Amino acid sequence: MTRFRVQFYGSIIENHVLAKERGLTQPYQSPSAAALPDQFKDPEGYWHAFYMNPMGVAINTQWLQRSGASVPTTWKDLLKPEYRGQIQMPTPQSSGTVYNLVASLVLTWGEDEAFQYLKALNANIQTYTQSGTAPFQAVALGQAGVAIQFRPAFLKLIDEGYPLKLVFPAEGVGYEAPAVSIIKGAPNLEAAKKLVDWLLSLEGQNTLSCEKTYFFPVRPDAETGEGLPSISEIPLIEYDAIWAGQQRERLVNRWIDEVLRGQ
Repeated sequence: MTRFRVQFYGSIIENHVLAKERGLTQPYQSPSAAALPDQFKDPEGYWHAFYMNPMGVAINTQWLQRSGASVPTTWKDLLKPEYRGQIQMPTPQSSGTVYNLVASLVLTWGEDEAFQYLKALNANIQTYTQSGTAPFQAVALGQAGVAIQFRPAFLKLIDEGYPLKLVFPAEGVGYEAPAVSIIKGAPNLEAAKKLVDWLLSLEGQNTLSCEKTYFFPVRPDAETGEGLPSISEIPLIEYDAIWAGQQRERLVNRWIDEVLRGQ
């Protein structure tokens, strides 16, 4: 998450929802936003997403071969004893990455079933990392067999030759959609608006793809970057980022009590 004098830039939608609710940002109806699907923009113009990344599971193929474990194809596969002590994922206390997973499972299965799953998964967790990006480094180096986080880092490492296989669990995955908001009282409002307009424009969206960021554009008419799987191949759920942002404190506290502390 990065804060500038005029903009709140690059954090997930849920955090922009909180910033709006706390009166920290101001609305702007960008003309470029007309091309965005509704889930990627605030109806009042307080925030606009400018790329998206689905959640994924990466497996170190060398560990897989040594251990004889099977490739997981579902979230529930990760509960198998063969993954005990081999899974790294961030903690939702400090990471929007795995809060996204918690919210996605709640939206998919219902809250009680999702928390039963998370409690069972806890038995196979090697460590919960403070950083949302730390697990990909561990799985790439073989320090963990499995990592859960958003997809871009995994694809980059696969391109660089690391022994990784990327899986999108069949029950469905959520996604992050980093957004941009204008800070209330921004001293250079016109410059802030121009940046929002460009990020959402076809030129801006195509630039993300051309630079091989491994991000999916949010405009349907934008180019998809080289090396990205087709979005149609990924089982995305109907992720409600506004609801997730509103429920974050409550769901994280429940995760701490029932999963981390085992109460």
